[in-house]
Amino acid sequence: MLRVTLDDVARLAGVSRSAASRALNDRPGVKPDVRTRVLAAAAQLGFRPNRAARNLASGLSSVIGLVIPTDDLRVDPYGAAITHAVGRAAAHRDLGLMLHLAREEPGQTVHHILADGMVDGLLISAVAIGPGWVDELLDAPLPKVLIGSHPTRTDLVNVTVENVESTAAAVTHLFEQGCERVGCIAGRADRVDSRLRLDGYRLAHKRAGRKVDRALIVRGDYSRASGLAATDRLLDRGVDAIFASNDEMAVAAVWTVTHRGLRVPRDVKVAGFDGLSIDELIEPTLTTVAQPFDQIGTTAVDLLEAEIYGIADGRPVVVEPTLHVGGSSQNL
Repeated sequence: MLRVTLDDVARLAGVSRSAASRALNDRPGVKPDVRTRVLAAAAQLGFRPNRAARNLASGLSSVIGLVIPTDDLRVDPYGAAITHAVGRAAAHRDLGLMLHLAREEPGQTVHHILADGMVDGLLISAVAIGPGWVDELLDAPLPKVLIGSHPTRTDLVNVTVENVESTAAAVTHLFEQGCERVGCIAGRADRVDSRLRLDGYRLAHKRAGRKVDRALIVRGDYSRASGLAATDRLLDRGVDAIFASNDEMAVAAVWTVTHRGLRVPRDVKVAGFDGLSIDELIEPTLTTVAQPFDQIGTTAVDLLEAEIYGIADGRPVVVEPTLHVGGSSQNL
C-alpha cells in the first residue's frame, strides 16, 4: 500500500503544498474554507503527518519558550494561570513548550538554547521584566511576543488585558453599592498594569464627581502579606470599601477585615482583579475583574506563530476582562 503524502492531500484539496501544510498544522494565515477542504482531504486519504519530517523540512523545532519568574508562580497565582493557558494553547497546536523560570541570570543556558535553535520563538511575561538577561532576550534576533506591557518600549508585539476601564467599572460598582470612602491597594510601581489600574481607580472617582483622597491609596506588591499590611492601614483611615489590584491582595483584605471584627460586605466591601479560582479561601465569594486567561494564552501563541512564519502585522492585541460580582461587594 502506497504511503499517502502531503502532496496527495494538497492535490485532492485543490491547494498548494504550503497551504496544505499550514492548514494541517493549524498555522495562522489560512482561510477557513481552505482549512476545511484540507482537513477533509486528509481524513479521506487517511493522512498522518510525520512530525520529525515536518520539522526537518521546515527548519523549525515546533517548540516555543515561555519566560516567567519562579517567584511569580510561588507568590501570585497569575503566573500559574498564564503558564497553564499558554500550555493548553501550545498543546492544541502540537507545539512543545519550554519554560524558563528563573529571576537570576541563568548562565549560558538560555543563550545556548537560542543559538542552537531549540525554540522557534519566545513568549515573555511582562512580570519577568527587570533582570538584564531578560532585556537581552527582548533584543534577541528571534520571534518573540510579550504577555503584558513593557514600561518604555512600544516596539514589542504584545497581548495585554484592558486595565483602565475594567478597574473603573469595579470601583464604580462599589460607589453604586453606597460606598463613600473606597480605598485602593495599588500594585508595584514598576509594573504597567499597576499604573493602569490606579488610573482606572482615579477615573471612576472623576466620573462620579468625587475627589481622590491620596491617603486612601497604599502600595502592595501583589502578595498576600502586602495586602494584609495595606488593609490594616486603610481600615485605620476609615474606608468602607477596598479595591485591590489583584485577587491575592483582595483575599488578604477580606481576611484582615474579618480579623478586625468587621464583616464583609456589611462593614467593608472588597473587590479584586484577576478572576482566579480562589473562592475557597474566603467567604463570601470575591467580586473581581476576571481576566480571560485562555484567550490571553491562545492569542499569545497565535501572535508568536505569526511572527515565526513572517505574517505578523506587528499590532498589539488587547483582550477584555469581565467584572464578576460576588458576595464581597453586594449589599445584604
